[in-house]
Amino acid sequence: MTKWTLGYRYPIALTISLAPALTPMMVQAAPFEAPPATGILDSLCYDYVPKIEKPASDQDANAQPVEVDADRLEAKQGGTAVYEGDVKVRQGVRKFDSDYAQLDQNSRDVIAIGNIYYNDGQVTVTSDKTLKSNLDTKNSELEEGKYQVHGSPVRGFAKRVVMTNNNQNITMEGAQYTTCPPGQEVWTLKAGSIDIDQKEVFGEAWNASLWLYDYPVFYFPYINFPIKDERKTGLLYPGYKQSSSNGMDITQPFYWNIAPNYDATITSRFMDKRGLMEQVEFRYMPDPAHTGTLYFENLADDKQYSPSNPSLAGLSDGHRYLMNVRHGSALMDGSLRFGIDYTQVRDKDYNYFNDFSPQVGTQVDSQLQQSFTAGYYQHNWNLTSEVRRYQILSPYALLPHEMLPRIDYNYYQQGKWFDLAWNSELTKFGYDSGSAATLQAGERYTATRLHLAPTLTVPLVDAPGYYLTSQYKLMFTSYNQEVPDNLVSQDRSRFTDADSKQLTLKEGTITRTLPSFRLKGGVNFDRPLDWYDGKGTQTLEPEFQYLYIPYKNQDEIGIYDSTTTRQDYYSLFSDRRFAGLDRISDANRVTVGLTSRVYDNVGDERLRLAVAQAFEMTPPKVRLYPSNPESTNARSLLSFEGDARITDEWFAHAGTQYDTSEGEFTAGNGAVEYRTGKLTTQVNYRYIKDGNLDYRYPTNTALAEDLSQAGLVMMAPIADQWQMYGGYYRDIKQDVNIDRKIGVKYDSCCWSINMSLEWHNQPDNVTLKPTSEKVIGLQFEMKGLGSVGTGGRSVTLDTELLPYVRPFNLKGQQ
Repeated sequence: MTKWTLGYRYPIALTISLAPALTPMMVQAAPFEAPPATGILDSLCYDYVPKIEKPASDQDANAQPVEVDADRLEAKQGGTAVYEGDVKVRQGVRKFDSDYAQLDQNSRDVIAIGNIYYNDGQVTVTSDKTLKSNLDTKNSELEEGKYQVHGSPVRGFAKRVVMTNNNQNITMEGAQYTTCPPGQEVWTLKAGSIDIDQKEVFGEAWNASLWLYDYPVFYFPYINFPIKDERKTGLLYPGYKQSSSNGMDITQPFYWNIAPNYDATITSRFMDKRGLMEQVEFRYMPDPAHTGTLYFENLADDKQYSPSNPSLAGLSDGHRYLMNVRHGSALMDGSLRFGIDYTQVRDKDYNYFNDFSPQVGTQVDSQLQQSFTAGYYQHNWNLTSEVRRYQILSPYALLPHEMLPRIDYNYYQQGKWFDLAWNSELTKFGYDSGSAATLQAGERYTATRLHLAPTLTVPLVDAPGYYLTSQYKLMFTSYNQEVPDNLVSQDRSRFTDADSKQLTLKEGTITRTLPSFRLKGGVNFDRPLDWYDGKGTQTLEPEFQYLYIPYKNQDEIGIYDSTTTRQDYYSLFSDRRFAGLDRISDANRVTVGLTSRVYDNVGDERLRLAVAQAFEMTPPKVRLYPSNPESTNARSLLSFEGDARITDEWFAHAGTQYDTSEGEFTAGNGAVEYRTGKLTTQVNYRYIKDGNLDYRYPTNTALAEDLSQAGLVMMAPIADQWQMYGGYYRDIKQDVNIDRKIGVKYDSCCWSINMSLEWHNQPDNVTLKPTSEKVIGLQFEMKGLGSVGTGGRSVTLDTELLPYVRPFNLKGQQ
């Protein structure tokens, strides 16, 4: 039976006593992912490391002929041969040199003295003392030898080296171990004895101490350390950070390598302001077609819980937990697929993710998504289904409609002069009345929706440089809708007509049939430029679209999965004004746009400018909610997008939406970035009118502020091995800092230290009043031995609240 291996994790089990008077404690070190666990061998740091040498043939090395060369050979009585002066012995990949060698031809014992050099393709050993060996058993003993493992920066010194089992097993007494280059021994592990089995993943050391330069810092009664890139059961090194809300936060993981296709990580997380949390992650992969992860967190009693704590007011006690299940299966050569992504916290624990930041779960607008999917996929058709539920992470959020389930059937057929598509969907929308939020007294409307949309696309002109395409679509939708008498107040207010003051939602069957006609075309002009060695090219690409959909009043239909789409250049050429199917807007509009690009002499895109606007021949009447006013604008927002790769180091982006009717900007964003070598810096800005207005929080009028935020991120070398990084984001309109982060990292060939300090606004889903949070992070890493602290080998420009994004969408290498 074939076994399939999971992604690697590299534990190193240590037993540390911080001081003679302290009780020894188990700690663990774990080099992080990808590069060899003992160092990055393609770095200039390790250009001295010899490569692993293998025999040129499959023949046993012991069976290959032995060649001996020396300045002088003397045969003595008793069958003893003496070699003196530049003695060289070769047997396949094995090499042995010395000043003097003596061979007992009866016992096959060898004694070598002075300038000893041994290399078997796996390890190199040198010494100025004495080597004793046997040519038959291959067992050897060396005094005061230096060793270097091939294919790894592992090297050191030992007062006595014993090699057995055809040199596969190496025992060193009075030994030293490091991965630092010669002359740069920042850390060294000194041990009473070290055992290395070159067939195993880890070496072992007893009675060991860790030295930084000339100072001992830790004592290890026992330690094992990685010599290969493979997984092994053991403790992982602890993580550490200090934060305002959780206080001292220490994680101690234990890695259990159950089998090549099963493993588990069990972590104790101690937060002195919260208590002890247990975390368990189990990964499985019986074969590549079935993979998954089970994850669970449990905090038995949160110290910050009390009935008077508003952030935890929804809980009856301090017990807090999270569970997550992720699974994917692919059968029948991938045609049949199943998936699960299910995450749940305790009911009414609205701030779990804010307090503990678990690395699992899918959140959308304070809703924790729970999804089950299945699908059958063929070349030109597919049948898929999904059950999607939500857990609310805000007491003010309106209960979302759940898909219980949704079934899609899609068919595509490409002919010589046409493309045919059939898209259909059957969805049952419900909601979990048992998890109603505190402000929701009443019930939500529900429905079963059937949607059919056959589409015919006919290219009228398709030639190099210009095109014209027509599309004909018929959209039929049927709702079997149930509207309760005690409708929740938010739904009642939204679906009350502004003029008649009557509830528009209708009980029973509602059907909607709408045709759609779309005509889209464009032309592509280009011309040579003198830029880029006279081989540059500029394009001019005007395009237009005409869209017609007749009007049909849809106020009787509830909103189940629809929302208004953000208007930008690309959405203006869409055939939808609303996302989802509950609202299909009427349209009688013409959209025109113009794009210009500049390509350099190797075909990479250097500049793109695009501007577009839609003109309503008849203003659309369809509204998302009956309480919304009808649109009276004859023109859409004027949208502009621009990206530029000014030089190989400078990049720029700008995007705006301008309301030509009101004469004001409604949104805008921009960024300028400089990147060269290890230096990256970006200045960015974004603006959205009434950007934080959120209907989920109707009681908080402060959220109706315009969003006007500026940011700066930077990563810069400050010396050969020193790097500084950080980010700063501020809301100019509200005059508050959003997120601030600064860090510094020292990175040498065999060790690094990373220190960071961050202030951000910690959100609170209950009080809606963010608090200032300060987090201190510290990581110390001994490459090839492990790391202590938070974070990984690399630093990042991400902050707690905002990720680092390069918004420069240009074709070609960047």
